[in-house]
Amino acid sequence: MSMSPHYRKKSAESKPALLNEKDCAFFVKGSTAGFRYIAHKYELTPVQMWLTVEAGLKKVGMHHDDLHDVQLLVFGWKPLTAEMLERYRWRYPDRCPLLDVLCTLDDTCEELNRVQDWMLKLKGAKNRRRLDLLPALATTSSVNN
Repeated sequence: MSMSPHYRKKSAESKPALLNEKDCAFFVKGSTAGFRYIAHKYELTPVQMWLTVEAGLKKVGMHHDDLHDVQLLVFGWKPLTAEMLERYRWRYPDRCPLLDVLCTLDDTCEELNRVQDWMLKLKGAKNRRRLDLLPALATTSSVNN
């Protein structure tokens, strides 16, 4: 049994615009730039950086089954499709766990901040980058703060 054209049209109109490949590229570029920037700034190896991010993602409530995808994404081993970004957008309706964790670790990467600002606006969340439940990274004398 098929839906009536009126019902189909109404349900399609009520959905917000889907995210596209350009949005995915913007998100991935900003997220990976932030990941690398923070790792370099705090002299963390890629594995140390991932373990730090993973611990933060767990603290902010990221689903266990999403952690593997995020790890592959930040290392550039898995592309992000519009469908995946849309699924994450609805799974985490208020905030973006990855961007929240990265910006909490360090909010001085402009490329990362642009993506976070875009995502906060998209989700209608309050404009606050740092989360109180995650500790700031320890700095060394060579780190510019």
